[in-house]
Amino acid sequence: MYVLLALLLLGLLITAHEAGHFLAARACGIEVEEFSMGMGPKLLQRRSRRGTLITLRLLPIGGFCQFYGEDTAVGDKRGFNDQPIWKRALTVASGPLMNFAVAFLVIVIYLSAMGLSTVVPRVAEVEENAAMAGLQVGDVLVTVNGVTIESTADVTREISASGGAPVTLGIERGGEPMELTISPFYDEEAGRYRVGFTFDRDRVRVSLLESIPFSVQYNVECVKTIIDALRNMLFHGEGVEDVTGPVGTVYVIQEVTQQGGIDVYLELIALISVNLGVMNLLPIPGLDGSRLLFMLVEAVRRKPISREVEGKIHFAGFCLLMALMLVLTYKDIMQIFVK
Repeated sequence: MYVLLALLLLGLLITAHEAGHFLAARACGIEVEEFSMGMGPKLLQRRSRRGTLITLRLLPIGGFCQFYGEDTAVGDKRGFNDQPIWKRALTVASGPLMNFAVAFLVIVIYLSAMGLSTVVPRVAEVEENAAMAGLQVGDVLVTVNGVTIESTADVTREISASGGAPVTLGIERGGEPMELTISPFYDEEAGRYRVGFTFDRDRVRVSLLESIPFSVQYNVECVKTIIDALRNMLFHGEGVEDVTGPVGTVYVIQEVTQQGGIDVYLELIALISVNLGVMNLLPIPGLDGSRLLFMLVEAVRRKPISREVEGKIHFAGFCLLMALMLVLTYKDIMQIFVK
């Protein structure tokens, strides 16, 4: 079940990426010869009314859009390389942009439809110290030493500031106000004074307008985190051992989803989608970023680099990426079996 959800997640994100290329190409008048979901041998194929071959392939590790005249100029206005630079750039960039759009929409829909899982000042579990003082599961904290509580941070701050002196908790139990006096104890692990209970969680729905800036901020932070991780890996070698291929990614997704449920699954959709967008914009031969770099050079030089040379560079980069994928897949399988 969870493995299927993981495969579905990867398949959807890869398809969304290729759909970005496909839709932009259609809008720019570029003919798409094949729209493939997955790599390797064909499982299913169907030709659209406009002549595009739509295929489903065996391995859910990628996909592609094959454009007419992609690696050569064919002297046809439907050809990729016969289009102005801005149309080609838009077509290539629309794949990563679609990934960013998916991540943005997932967070917006998640917050406005399901709500954000938020810690609230209500008792979920009671430890011995608090239980002896009369605190019960479901009690809602209203005040601490007379200070009105607006968030769980207020509770933590006031109890921690007590220095171990007894604190008076104003609570509501079944709608009735009550007061309890509890002596805090110092928790070495937490590094502060506690009275011995854990907070409950509620879903707080966010309006559509409020969810938009939150989603933008979330995605910007994801991009920053990914770039920092890439920088640390490139210059300091940090995290190299944690790099995984498709098998490892599926394994992590199903493990984390099994533990965290729908909240974690939706967050993973957004995070992995942003990751795909960022990685595809890197100027590595075989990726979208490399094609955009060639177009930038063409714009500066006012003439393209040899299409044949460019095609060979992209093909070599693709082969190296596939070789890396095989190595990572072998590493992932070995690690899973060792566990």
